[in-house]
Amino acid sequence: MKSAIVYCNGSPIKKSIYQKLKSKYNADLICADGGTNSAYKIGEIPKFIIGDLDSVNREILGYYKKKNVKVIKLSRQNDTDLEKALKLCRKLKYDRIFVIGFAGKRFDHTLSNISNVLKFVKDFQITMIENYSTLRFITGVTSFKSEKGELISILCFDPEVKITTENLKYPLKDDYLMFGQRESTSNVSTKEEFRLIVKNGFAVLIRSTKNFLKYD
Repeated sequence: MKSAIVYCNGSPIKKSIYQKLKSKYNADLICADGGTNSAYKIGEIPKFIIGDLDSVNREILGYYKKKNVKVIKLSRQNDTDLEKALKLCRKLKYDRIFVIGFAGKRFDHTLSNISNVLKFVKDFQITMIENYSTLRFITGVTSFKSEKGELISILCFDPEVKITTENLKYPLKDDYLMFGQRESTSNVSTKEEFRLIVKNGFAVLIRSTKNFLKYD
């Protein structure tokens, strides 16, 4: 799968997590505006820098221009910088996207970034990763390697979505999970693999970043 890491302007992830993502998935780096500053601090060279460029350090931007990094300035305010980056990924026909640096500084930005990603779940397999937790958007039938006792949570934003689980302590059978009404928080894997069957849309699987990197 053709993969990309989109670095946003939130709290940076650990360098070790970034490097594991990059090597494991052979992923290109695309920086959304201020995410460029975080990439610079760990010595990474992005393939693209995109956004209205109001958050990136001028000296850092100049450094990357000298490195012949492609810089795309888009001033339109109808799209966030993350949306601009994801539209670029769609144009470049990536299959799998890892969004990092999306959380931590402002709660409204964190929620906005999750909302932005929901607009693109039909275009890519998208995973949002921070230092301790990982959010993956799931549709159809998907099996996950696991370990007995692993904690996972499932959320949904659409009342039409029906979810069935296998090998979880608290099972679901064509049930709905609607944000603000019902969640499956801290469910427990009972075997070394569990399965989600998601109909009529998408659900969000949340597990530890450590286990995501171990079992994905």
